[in-house]
Amino acid sequence: MRTRLATVALALLVAGCRRSDPSSETLYLAMDQDVLTLDPHSHDDSVTHSVLSNVYDPLVTFDRTMRIVPALADSWQNPSDLVWQFHLRAGATFHDGRPVTAADVAYSLERARRTKVAHYLPPESTVEVVDARTFEIHTATPEPILLNKLAVVGIVPDGTPDVLRDAVGTGAYRVVEYRKGERLEVAANDAWWGGRPSLRKAVFRTLPDPAQRARALASREIQLARDVTARDLDASVDARHVRFLSEAGLVVVFLGVDFRNPGPLLSREVRRAIFLAIDPRELIRDSGVEGTPSDQLVPASVFGFLPGFDPGRPRLDLARRLLREAGYPEGLALTLEMPKTVAARVGAELAEQLGRVGIRLEIVGLDWPVLSSRLDRGESPFFSVGWACFGDASDLLDAVLHTRSGSTLGSSNFGGYSNAALDEAIERAGRTMEPTHRAEALHDAMRLCLEELPLIPLYLRKRTYGVDERVRFVPRLNGQVVLSELSWAGSPAAPGAERP
Repeated sequence: MRTRLATVALALLVAGCRRSDPSSETLYLAMDQDVLTLDPHSHDDSVTHSVLSNVYDPLVTFDRTMRIVPALADSWQNPSDLVWQFHLRAGATFHDGRPVTAADVAYSLERARRTKVAHYLPPESTVEVVDARTFEIHTATPEPILLNKLAVVGIVPDGTPDVLRDAVGTGAYRVVEYRKGERLEVAANDAWWGGRPSLRKAVFRTLPDPAQRARALASREIQLARDVTARDLDASVDARHVRFLSEAGLVVVFLGVDFRNPGPLLSREVRRAIFLAIDPRELIRDSGVEGTPSDQLVPASVFGFLPGFDPGRPRLDLARRLLREAGYPEGLALTLEMPKTVAARVGAELAEQLGRVGIRLEIVGLDWPVLSSRLDRGESPFFSVGWACFGDASDLLDAVLHTRSGSTLGSSNFGGYSNAALDEAIERAGRTMEPTHRAEALHDAMRLCLEELPLIPLYLRKRTYGVDERVRFVPRLNGQVVLSELSWAGSPAAPGAERP
């Protein structure tokens, strides 16, 4: 998925105010960006998905360790390689009280096929309603990771319009109020199939600046913030009540190219020169960004990672030679668009590294909604985003690197990249059930990506959090903030939640 997925404290949080039941308090959280939409299907954004996963449930979901577990579907089986049969959970209802039926699922999956999450659905698949709580998904070819993909598609009521008017889901929380660019307030859904949530109310606030999020934590205006570290705090501020946590995460940050835009980046030699000029370890060390080096487009924990690949970068002499061979002996000038928060952390160091081989890099930092829109419209010739794979490299390959076509593949191919050999390897992986053969196909695809470099990996981003001492919270590998797993210290722990 694209990387490329908030809070004024109430008076009851001020020193001297006490409640016998802390679970009634509102939890304030801060994110670095606003949600792009309240529609679970019209985005492919990690922050938006993290927030809306509290409002909309999928059929199956990931637990804290990325294992598939039941959600709205409580069981499933494969009568054949081309048929998946699902049984819906008894008693699950939408926020407006309507029961969840197989017709709602069939409608949701067909609606999603017309949207930004189309790549999570098998091409040429159909949904057959068997009865009110049973349905089948029929696929044209075997779909070995269908469950992983369905875990990202929220279910909405049958007849939900393409232009969403009301955020009606089945999740543990329902939307109370949304002020675009400012805050999203949610309240517990006591009819949730997972049980009564311990945390009663929450407000997500949009605070783009990490220093602003750190100050809000220190002053107890908020109790949880994502993408903030102790370095973001002013040294004079007393924040002993805040603990800072991190999780390795699944997001690889990379540089991307628009292949429809004439220019030097269409040259593989230029892209390789950029790749070899970058020193990920130095980039992380000198910029202070929270991350680990990555020479590939997926983390080592993801199925499809190519073992044994070591480009030995940086290789500055080779990078300069490649630029000369490409016709740029004196170097060249490029403009790179990045999310503003990322540009502030790594932009200067990245420009300095590329400058060593004669590439003069201008960094343009944009608010993420602006950059996201430019990517959707094909207006960004050279850009940086992050993408999280939920356990399998096909998440990235299917969506971002397969040729965009009338099917669900390539739906997030922002750069218009097309490579027939890569498409073949991606499609082979998509129809192969046997894990060893799937790994071979994914390795073939990854090898092509690392030769052609349509995307240039920078680093694996760690997900960091600042958490008030009064909040029970354990980070998830996928970076989602699941409110039903949170609780206040002194109140009953959330069902199934782990204590820090």
